Amino acid sequence: MLASLKINLIIATIIALISITIFYFIHPAIKIFFIPAMVIAYFFYLTKSYGREINTNSLLPVYLICIAIQLLHFTEEFIYGFHERLPDLMIGIPAEETNLFVSFNMIAYSFFILAAVGIYKKIEFLMIIVWFFAIAAVVFNVIGHLVYALRVGGYFPGLYTSLAYWVIGPVLLKRMFEVTQKKHL
Repeated sequence: MLASLKINLIIATIIALISITIFYFIHPAIKIFFIPAMVIAYFFYLTKSYGREINTNSLLPVYLICIAIQLLHFTEEFIYGFHERLPDLMIGIPAEETNLFVSFNMIAYSFFILAAVGIYKKIEFLMIIVWFFAIAAVVFNVIGHLVYALRVGGYFPGLYTSLAYWVIGPVLLKRMFEVTQKKHL
């Protein structure tokens, strides 16, 4: 069991480090938001998930609902040009190329879906991805899109679907913060 705990910690740490490295090089806006999100996710993985059982029945349905919302959220952002309007908010940050915006999101969503399989199969190290999703997609979208709309004085792409996270986001976070039983050594 101790070897299993070490393997989970090593793999989660590798996932976090590779993600941070990729985020650093992709686009300035990704670096600004997603590196802190991964650092926070790693902290919560260590303090709330590492060495603990995953409560599949409680977490998985809510997580999958959030994934569905995130797919709709991406659609709204793409259709209304979030990636092109980013310079309206962040002076000095270039617009994100469409291919990069779509590719980055689709790759991320494939990992989020694989993490759902991890919840189902109780693969602990994949909880780092679930924590990242909860921080980056749920919390940052709730705060970010509200701030974006206030800054431009009206609608900013992604606002409407981000509102769903005001309802389901706290449910997801509550279930993730529920301390589950530690695994026996």
